[in-house]
Amino acid sequence: MKVDPCLFYVPASRVDTLLKNVPRHSIALVLDLEDSVPKNAKPTARQRLGEVDLTGTGLAGVMLRVNSIETPDGLLDIQTILSLGGEIGGLPVQTVLAPKIAAGRDVAIYRSLLSGLPTPPEIYSFIETVDAVENAFEIAALSDGLCFGQADLVAEMWAPDESYLAHARARMCVAASRYGLPSIDGNSFELWDMDVVRAQCEAAKACGFTGKAAIHPKQVDPIVETFTAAPEELDGHRQTIKDYEADDAGFAVSKDRVLAPPFVLKARRMLALHDGIARPVR
Repeated sequence: MKVDPCLFYVPASRVDTLLKNVPRHSIALVLDLEDSVPKNAKPTARQRLGEVDLTGTGLAGVMLRVNSIETPDGLLDIQTILSLGGEIGGLPVQTVLAPKIAAGRDVAIYRSLLSGLPTPPEIYSFIETVDAVENAFEIAALSDGLCFGQADLVAEMWAPDESYLAHARARMCVAASRYGLPSIDGNSFELWDMDVVRAQCEAAKACGFTGKAAIHPKQVDPIVETFTAAPEELDGHRQTIKDYEADDAGFAVSKDRVLAPPFVLKARRMLALHDGIARPVR
């Protein structure tokens, strides 16, 4: 599993004009058909998917956020993916981001609808409803990743109750870690003060998120710098495993660390999570 530290959203209806501003390093490109595209522009957005050329981006594939399949636009989005053979602009659709997931059966429906493609995409499920929070573990068991949708979740509440939002974040992140999945925090709406974005990233990382969405190029560096593991951190995990396996006692305590099964398991999980990620050269 390779985790992308930053999911960069671009409205599919404007991808032609915005593509030149998309960062070329350490991001996963998300073409958005949902919230960033007005209702009357959604047909144009779907049409753009069949016209855009993404072969010069240097990306191996793209992500696509569709509308909920409970809506006519969502069904048309799925039909568009199928009609394009699972490719957009010469690149494979590697991941479909599914909004308004309420239970595991919703994930299964997406998988069934997309199963006929030569290479069916992964499914990242949005935890952005009260039902999704309650069913987070069931959803995670059938998903390839989880995304947090705070704005939509708050819209279901009379007030943005911080204690409940903390519960929702924790439940989602624990469910993701239980099944070894990426856990992506929602985007920040702060477009000017990157210190604020960096602080939000640090708080999300401390909660257990493995990455964060971005809607502006300025947000990319704070996100990538926060969520990308440094080479020396990964080397430390490798050394922990190596030393533990070389120690016949299977348990050792030194001034700097403890070698014991829980810490070795943590090292293995962190290596699996960050496999293939390195800090960008500056």
